Amino acid sequence: MRNKLLKSIILFILLLSVSISGCASTAKESNSSADSSKHKTTEFNHSSAKNDSLEVQEKNKKLLPGVIVKNIDGDTVEIKINNRVEKIRMLCVDTPETHHPRLGVQPFGPEASEYTKKILPVGKKVEIEPGIGDGRDKYGRLLAYIYVDGKMFNKMLLEKGLARVAYIYAPNTKYVDEFYAIQKQAQKKAVGIWSIENYAQEDGYHPSTTKGTNDHKQLVSQSNSVTGKEFQNNSSNDHEANISCKGKIKGNANSHIYHVPGGHFYESTKDNIVWFCSEKDAQDAGYRKSKR
Repeated sequence: MRNKLLKSIILFILLLSVSISGCASTAKESNSSADSSKHKTTEFNHSSAKNDSLEVQEKNKKLLPGVIVKNIDGDTVEIKINNRVEKIRMLCVDTPETHHPRLGVQPFGPEASEYTKKILPVGKKVEIEPGIGDGRDKYGRLLAYIYVDGKMFNKMLLEKGLARVAYIYAPNTKYVDEFYAIQKQAQKKAVGIWSIENYAQEDGYHPSTTKGTNDHKQLVSQSNSVTGKEFQNNSSNDHEANISCKGKIKGNANSHIYHVPGGHFYESTKDNIVWFCSEKDAQDAGYRKSKR
């Protein structure tokens, strides 16, 4: 009798041990499954959040509304933004010159300028996307991409062959690949600046090496003509232009600021001078009056 009781107790203890072990294993598996599910859910949420963040970032592209108040040349305009007039230099593109103190009028410079006036006339509502850091160039011009009717105007200039991809500096390289792709198509079509052999190159425009139409060869020979005025360089001093007006309105080609006789900086301005016969001539060429 005693042996039977002892065997029953031992059997009960064994069964109880197996039961407890099974429950522990099941609980462990359950917790492991829950942790795995939680990890996967976290990964999914993180990935989803990342994608959402990219979409929101693209949708919330920093675009500032503005109104065109003045056309300077093909790649430079003045825009009124938040009740302040800013001179905008279009990022990553460069159009030929129309009133440079040394280069004068370059082939397709007038065409680029006229195209900009046509698409971005005074009073036209636009949007601008400032460069990263709201950067400015050495002349104080705000660097930006301009949008008109939902299209980026920088790209439109490249499509027409009226500008080349240029002045690429980090961190403003956001659209560089697109710009080069558009430029490549314009080159294939030989439109605008690409219709003249060896004219547009990586380091700028080279009218002296061009082989193009007679019209543009004639334009090259007239490259000292600026806004209808003859800007003749002084052979003994290539830092001055339009010397026929020397002693009158003195413009600084670097800052695009002009000084009147008696002005605070009139005498101290000695490099890269462009002379104008009147303030109106200076303003028509895109220069603004010194505040002192």
